[in-house]
Amino acid sequence: MPPIHGFYWSPSPAHLDAEWNAFVQSGASSVVLPVHALTDALLERLQQRSTTVYVDLPLFAGADLRVSFPDSAPVDEYGSVMGADEWYVPLCPNNARVRAHRFANLRSMLERYDDAVHGIWLDFVRYPLRWEVPQPNLVQTCFCDQCLALFFAHPLREYVVDERTTVIRSILYEHLDTWIEWKCQRIARFVQDIRDFLRTQRPDLRLGLFALPWRLSDHNAAIRAIVGQDVALLGRRVDVISPMVYHRLCGQSPTWIADVVEEMRTRSCADILPIIQTIDAPGSLSAANLRRALEIARASSDQGVLLFDLSAVVRDPDKLAVVRKAFDGGRG
Repeated sequence: MPPIHGFYWSPSPAHLDAEWNAFVQSGASSVVLPVHALTDALLERLQQRSTTVYVDLPLFAGADLRVSFPDSAPVDEYGSVMGADEWYVPLCPNNARVRAHRFANLRSMLERYDDAVHGIWLDFVRYPLRWEVPQPNLVQTCFCDQCLALFFAHPLREYVVDERTTVIRSILYEHLDTWIEWKCQRIARFVQDIRDFLRTQRPDLRLGLFALPWRLSDHNAAIRAIVGQDVALLGRRVDVISPMVYHRLCGQSPTWIADVVEEMRTRSCADILPIIQTIDAPGSLSAANLRRALEIARASSDQGVLLFDLSAVVRDPDKLAVVRKAFDGGRG
């Protein structure tokens, strides 16, 4: 399969023409679209350009599901219900209704759009954390009634405050290794369930996931211990892992991209396709900095590169020129 050169694109109705023009001018051959942004008209335009279309399927985040399923609110290691962190609204990854709802989303999307979609990229496939900062707030989750019932293999029941506190302390101080392994297995098992479902519906679809851009040496192995993403386990269940190597958001230099990609390649049997940032956060991301990040990402992976996101390139002609040159070279 040729390398992927594409964008994450959440189309804006108010700027659709400008975004489309930038997408075409960039020379991109692939696109990742959020599931809510799919339309027959957009997919037809992409098909006419022979664009490979992947769909971003969010799993364990979303304000709408917190309203629909109030019991999906995660509980942290202090026994507190986790609220929204700006745009990020976490969901318990073990909530049965959330899992069923996401499967229903996937099934209806495939029934509606069928062959117009070439792959699924799983997003927010982890335990709760707002990670896109240099120093994330690392808190163990989730200790809701449903998670505790599953972990202890007990019937579902309600815990009073003092009782929940005692149970949480017992897990963290006496059974932490077991707890971490269980979390990783729960995430991997759900990904396997999605893989099994796709094999019965669309075995030709490519399955990928967006992973946190952390090495085991980062934040005391928090990629496993806190969010439950074990890339060794996940790599046996997906075709592609896309580390979200947003270097500016994470307070890193572009050279860090290669370090993350290399570790994930050594730990996982899946293909590694990095996704890098184009957005101006925090502060302005220059075209020169983007060029360097693109060079490093493409050199570190033979799978190509994804860019997050298209809108930032639309607003900056210099960035568009950088991307166009990189993608033109990628086809050579």
